[in-house]
Amino acid sequence: MQLTTIVPVLLSSLSLTAAAPQEVPATWKATDLDIGCSPGGCSWRFNITGAASENTPRFHTHCEGIAPNATLCTDKNITARVKPLTYPKFNIWVQHQWHIIEDETDQHYWQSGDANVTDAQTRFQIKPDQFYGVA
Repeated sequence: MQLTTIVPVLLSSLSLTAAAPQEVPATWKATDLDIGCSPGGCSWRFNITGAASENTPRFHTHCEGIAPNATLCTDKNITARVKPLTYPKFNIWVQHQWHIIEDETDQHYWQSGDANVTDAQTRFQIKPDQFYGVA
């Protein structure tokens, strides 16, 4: 094998190592979804749990509110919003925030995701797809 062949092969194998996937975020699981609508608007409620990972703390909380307003859940680190789409579909958005104080540095983190559901569903899952951090 010539040197001109070995170098590109070696470099391409290094790029594969650098492209290794990062930790996959946990999927949040929600139960007891209840959405009720009247001419005055839609009310909603559900329970949601996120498992702890290497980078995120666990949470389990109850959320309820009136669409389309964002509302703090029982655990004030969780915010939820249910937005009506074309009936019977709704979009549910959830944000988890937390902070870590380490070596006199206050670090704030947020992650959020959403899912489309129908008013007949009682369970759904959200895979967080937005991540932010400020130190």
